[in-house]
Amino acid sequence: MVHCTTPSENRNVPHAPLSEPLSTARTQLMALVAIECEHPEAPTTITLDRDTASVLADALAHDLARLVPEIRSLDFVMVGAVYDQAQLLRPGWPLHAALAEALVQLPTAARSGHVIALGSHAGRLPLPALEPETRLLGSPLLVMPWLLSGPLEVIAEVAPRLERELLDTGLIGAELALAIGEAFGVKTAHARHLTTLDLCALTCAQYEHAGLGALWQVIEGALLRMDQPVSVQLDSGGVLHYREGHVRAESLPPAQAAMHEAILSAHGIPMGTDPLH
Repeated sequence: MVHCTTPSENRNVPHAPLSEPLSTARTQLMALVAIECEHPEAPTTITLDRDTASVLADALAHDLARLVPEIRSLDFVMVGAVYDQAQLLRPGWPLHAALAEALVQLPTAARSGHVIALGSHAGRLPLPALEPETRLLGSPLLVMPWLLSGPLEVIAEVAPRLERELLDTGLIGAELALAIGEAFGVKTAHARHLTTLDLCALTCAQYEHAGLGALWQVIEGALLRMDQPVSVQLDSGGVLHYREGHVRAESLPPAQAAMHEAILSAHGIPMGTDPLH
């Protein structure tokens, strides 16, 4: 049985450092806009300039505040770029980590409640870790990560409410979804806010439908329980072992090994193979 993550498992919000008083501790909640395109093609625009990203960020933050008004007291950080979901679903969540790093570097006031948009200048985003990997683009699903940051006690209150609201009413209005599509040069079927765990559940279903459920178990383990080993047996009789950031494959036919290696590489997980017995 494939383990599909449920939105109620809020593993995205880290605990406050023990040395920091609860009243001043800050933490983050990771989420994204999932853009479903009418056609599986690469967007004509992959990164937005600063002005366009700023307008879009303001609109998205307002859309979220419609669901949970308390979000207005938190920092909302968004990058004006689209990615394949595999680039977002990587161990350590590097895209969201880069958003958090950018927030720390920005000269902001002590209080929370900012809307911060990261856009491109001269064709480059402010952090190399945020650059989209264009070789992965081409599926009908694009993702645009965003991050909420603020006091631990506020995030702890907002997170479960937001997860419930996004699950039930996270669909972005048609006008804003159309504006997102126009900004990136794609025809959108719809767009919605998702937590990263919602995206995990969606991707789990996609992999299971494609007959790759066992492979997803390895990827999910690397994402959510990266310090715990995972071993799965494939229908072909081969075995995948995940441990300490790497996957070792045993007894996989060459074509299957190549496919699994390519998929794992897209998720930022290196794979080595043992020869067939």
